[in-house]
Amino acid sequence: MSKKQGLGIVFLSISVLLSLSGCGRSAKQEDSSSVDNTESVNIVTTDASEANNAIIPLKSDDTVADFDSSQDGYEYYLTGEELISDIEQGYIFRLDTALKKDYAPFVTQGNWSFYVHEKNTVNLEISFSNLLMKSKESIFPTGEQVKVEVISPEDETVYRFEKMGDEITRDTSIQEQISVTEGEWTLRISFGYCCGDTPACLKIAASYEIPTEDDINWLKEERLTNKNDI
Repeated sequence: MSKKQGLGIVFLSISVLLSLSGCGRSAKQEDSSSVDNTESVNIVTTDASEANNAIIPLKSDDTVADFDSSQDGYEYYLTGEELISDIEQGYIFRLDTALKKDYAPFVTQGNWSFYVHEKNTVNLEISFSNLLMKSKESIFPTGEQVKVEVISPEDETVYRFEKMGDEITRDTSIQEQISVTEGEWTLRISFGYCCGDTPACLKIAASYEIPTEDDINWLKEERLTNKNDI
């Protein structure tokens, strides 16, 4: 199945690689500068066919750094081993990161399909803290935001969480349960924010309440076997 999304990461006066897996780990820093520095902001947008569903680490001269997505990242910050472990635990999607100053990650409409083989419930967790806005003007294609949608096989949005602009600066933590019926569903994710001295934490996790073997096998086929076709 073809998935398209705009994704990227902005580096403010810095040249480092990104390697994160949890909200307790922060990225390696080589330099530090204020997020108000607009002269050295670089933004790259791409789609999943080019990036293999990984956020691309960029150098400050607007070039793509060496990055083997087959080993370093399958879905945003997850390695292949982490992704397999998540799927086997019933996760549809999991993002759990902590980034410090000079990072400004964004994703525009990242679409993640999942199949429901029999009536079930999806557990959704969204939490974030210490997210910052660009003080003068937005550097993101769609502005600062955290947005999560659950879309039915009939292409209807059955759940939507959306915080825009200064709403993202208010620490938030919610848990929802969403009833789902048989068919192919979509989890759609968008976010964009700046980071400061205190790690900016963002967690978005969706999982089956009772994952079936068919659910798990479908996700493995979609996310791993078909990875190079995305």
